[in-house]
Amino acid sequence: MRTFAAPAALLLAGSLVLSGCSLVSGDDKPSSTSTSKAATNLKNTSWTKADRADVAQGRTLRLGATAIPNNFNPAHPDAVNSDAARILAPTGGGAIRITSTGGWRVDHDYAESVEVADTDPLKIEVKLNPRAVWQGGTSITAADMVAYWKAQNGSDDDYEVASTDGYDDIESVEQGDTKFDYTVTFKTPNAEWPLYVYPHLAANVSKSPKLFNRGFRTRAISSNGPFIVKSIDTRRGTVVELPNPRWWGEKPKLSRITFQVATPEVLAKALAAGELDAVDIEANTYKIAKNVKGAAIQRAAGIEWSQVTLNGARGPLKDPDVRRAIAHAIDRKAIAVQASSALGAPPSPLGSVMRLPGQQGYVDSSAKLDFDLDTAKQLLTKAGWVVGTDGKRTRDGKQLTLSMPIPSNTPTNRHRASRIVQDLSKIGVQVRLRSVPAERFFSLFVIPLDFDIVTFVRRGSPFPIGAAESLFYPVDSAQNYTGVTEDRFGKGWDVTMGTLDDKLRDKRVAKLDEWVLDSPTVVPLAVTPIAVVVRKGLVNYGAAQFEQPDWTMVGFTKKK
Repeated sequence: MRTFAAPAALLLAGSLVLSGCSLVSGDDKPSSTSTSKAATNLKNTSWTKADRADVAQGRTLRLGATAIPNNFNPAHPDAVNSDAARILAPTGGGAIRITSTGGWRVDHDYAESVEVADTDPLKIEVKLNPRAVWQGGTSITAADMVAYWKAQNGSDDDYEVASTDGYDDIESVEQGDTKFDYTVTFKTPNAEWPLYVYPHLAANVSKSPKLFNRGFRTRAISSNGPFIVKSIDTRRGTVVELPNPRWWGEKPKLSRITFQVATPEVLAKALAAGELDAVDIEANTYKIAKNVKGAAIQRAAGIEWSQVTLNGARGPLKDPDVRRAIAHAIDRKAIAVQASSALGAPPSPLGSVMRLPGQQGYVDSSAKLDFDLDTAKQLLTKAGWVVGTDGKRTRDGKQLTLSMPIPSNTPTNRHRASRIVQDLSKIGVQVRLRSVPAERFFSLFVIPLDFDIVTFVRRGSPFPIGAAESLFYPVDSAQNYTGVTEDRFGKGWDVTMGTLDDKLRDKRVAKLDEWVLDSPTVVPLAVTPIAVVVRKGLVNYGAAQFEQPDWTMVGFTKKK
């Protein structure tokens, strides 16, 4: 089941100092057991690259998707965890473009410059490309940014937004000398400010809660990219995209992009039958993909990471030592091997809840969770759980048994859960698996904290700090399924998010990792590699961890 660093020249030195927080009192250096390493043998981007001159003009690219989104406004909650962003990618862009290792650069199709003008308060000056227009021909201007910020910042409850994070930190958006220039001023420093300084909707949409919430259930938002959505057929499950006649940049090589909706297995079979050109691979479709003639499997470092969440609000797991014992008893390397071998890739164990192997700034902070059955047994004994003649742990006559719901019809989740059960049995901990309906897994079990331990997949981000905070703080965060938190987490995240110096921020991110893994409530397990089967001749598109395709260069090589 799935749930969701900038150039030094732009991120000027500076940090937020909070008293009473060890992150700013000389203890922001990661421990000696933390190691900075890639921990992956996979490339960040593995698609076949070709120069523009070598790409044929006028071909159709046929892709797949798993479902038609309930909303084609990516800023709406119904679009989260859907294929909306994937389907709309050729039709949109912004002031920044993500690079292969999770950094960013200015995308000059959309902005002439994006610069830090001041750090106290943080002010970002954006100069838009005056040639950039929305699909209808209206210029993209400062007015779009003002309206987008007001819709997203939580000040108007009529807007149903996926998240107010970042936008609620903005104090003002003010137009500059021309309608194409504006300054975004933040109330407090925000290291992930590049996420929040460009409008992804036209002002007429952002100014209308009705349009924002319900206007894009069966039609796409206005394009500002090299393609436009020509049609959406919800009955047949197809989306067709054509070159944007008002696109101001390099002419796209493709003449058409189509998306066909089906299950992963059906999509893999469709590619094998010559009906699609590229398909994402899952463990249960790998056998189909590796036997497709005229195609090759590309593998890249992943963004989806498996984990075990421990409910520290009830039962034996209220004791941090019991949680530490559980963490030490899980063979995370074996789980990583299992996750990657199913895709024919090398294992990628995960040692962070903040960043991913291959991502710039990644540090493995998981030494205190290393697989160690002896330590796990000692911790349980210390906590008063003794081993009986049957090898099971008891205390005061009560057996140490943990409840673990798993969503039905999700083989990868079940395999991972089964391995965890086997590992914990070696230290005398019994786990009671409960198969529950997949569609009710989160609503009836995870969100209400009706479990002791649970495993599912989360998704990494090139801007991970803000996203990771909600997993641990505050205790009632919509993403915190641990039942507990610590006051220092809130202060630590504030400090880290307010640190604009790259190197210092990296140290503080690693330190935060150590904090949350000290009395673990989320145990990172492994990263699932990205695997895409790609038809021969398709270039500048395929498997990539963070890098975004340049949709004007995606296409097929010229026949020689």
